[in-house]
Amino acid sequence: MGRGKVQLKRIENRTSRQVTFSKRRAGLLKKAYELSVLCDAEVGLIILSPTGKTYQYSSHEVIFTISFLCSTSNSMERIITRYRNTVGMPHLNSDHARTLEYWRTEVDNLRKMVETLEARHKPTLIKDIV
Repeated sequence: MGRGKVQLKRIENRTSRQVTFSKRRAGLLKKAYELSVLCDAEVGLIILSPTGKTYQYSSHEVIFTISFLCSTSNSMERIITRYRNTVGMPHLNSDHARTLEYWRTEVDNLRKMVETLEARHKPTLIKDIV
């Protein structure tokens, strides 16, 4: 007996949505690993959660990190560089790309903005939980 077809629409219940995200994330990471092993493919996968966490997988140097985007592995950087070459995007160290310092400042600014928004909406979140 097979599973029923899932209707693709946003899950309204917060708890169910988080559980579904966690299960599907794990499945996607497993599939990325299987593809890299079975087909000897270079696989890079970045998942940004609704809560702001980053999950990543890169083949040949397995990384499963829960952190911010700033911390990527050498293997992931190599995969991203290869992708940029394929689609004709500038390299991170080229004159056309922004500097690493710019992006660090941008990440800090975004973190502060998220903290401000969370603090402003904290009473609303508490009401949703109750």
